Amino acid sequence: MWNAETVRRLHDWYATPEGEYALSQENSLFQRLVSQWPRRGKTLLDVGCGAGVFLEMLWHYGFDVTGFDTSPELIEAARERMGNRADFQLGKSDYLPFDDKEFDYVSLLSLLEYVENPEDVLAEAFRVASRGVIIGTMNSFSLYHATSLLRRTPPQPGHHVRRMNFWSLSRLIRRLCPSGRIAARSVLLGPSSTWRKKGFWGRANAVQTALPIGAYLGVCVDTQARLPLTPLLLRAKAKAYKVCSGLQPEASREGVAPHPLP
Repeated sequence: MWNAETVRRLHDWYATPEGEYALSQENSLFQRLVSQWPRRGKTLLDVGCGAGVFLEMLWHYGFDVTGFDTSPELIEAARERMGNRADFQLGKSDYLPFDDKEFDYVSLLSLLEYVENPEDVLAEAFRVASRGVIIGTMNSFSLYHATSLLRRTPPQPGHHVRRMNFWSLSRLIRRLCPSGRIAARSVLLGPSSTWRKKGFWGRANAVQTALPIGAYLGVCVDTQARLPLTPLLLRAKAKAYKVCSGLQPEASREGVAPHPLP
């Protein structure tokens, strides 16, 4: 479970070349996943906000953010990072002190693999979210995880409680939110020794693939039907076609030559 010590170790790791690269790719992954969500004036609750690294990212995306964590130390660290850009609440992640649908969105980033009861935590996220939930987790179905097992080293600073992958996570989501629409992508295809900006692996690890095989997995769940948005150009073409059709005789539009005028 996250505490001040594991968060400190994680922040130390983020200062390494591998950690800095991984964090930048996770940031790009989250940006892509939420790109279809309206953000201006929309509220988001970041459950397990820790010291506020991901919370700050979400704020930059345009959400009105609230950080939530079980640790007063971590809340204080996040408050120091965010200042007045975020609200904060302290409590248990499997018993959120909020009304149903109180937030537009909820994020669970690098949390579910560390909690004892991920189903209860996810159920609470769906309860308080009116529009959607975004989940980020280390992926057990990845080359990174396989090489970590061979080296007998933990996959990431801190200790995993359980292994998670797209299939186990999607089964959990379907049980809790059967009508939700799931979109998933993963990033960081290689082992951590390849997490560098340059060369072949630098390009390969930056690929955000729909295949759930990267070291970090992002899953976006829409709990509300999304209205399709028509691009402006298509709308203009449709309007032009309608105007032109209205100027033509009916018979001509059906492929029959119009009768000559008397």
